[in-house]
Amino acid sequence: MVKKKIDEAIRQKVMEAHANGLPMRKVAKECGVSLSSVHRIVKEKGPQKVRKEMIKKEGKAERQKRIEELERRIVELEKKILDLDARKSSWRK
Repeated sequence: MVKKKIDEAIRQKVMEAHANGLPMRKVAKECGVSLSSVHRIVKEKGPQKVRKEMIKKEGKAERQKRIEELERRIVELEKKILDLDARKSSWRK
């Protein structure tokens, strides 16, 4: 079986999507490559390289905005966890 070459543009797209936090399965589906190919590309190139380039490119305002979004998401998840714990304890009674 002949192995199809994945061109550099697709590899870059895979790395950017992965660096942005997209799950590998979604990256594979969107880029039209297999999950194992995505895993191999990320492993070969290393996720930190693209991440560092992105951090340099974005400004302080964009970075602060992303941090605030992540903090809001953390608060939402903490509330969900507390709700689940409350439900779990009420079921036990």
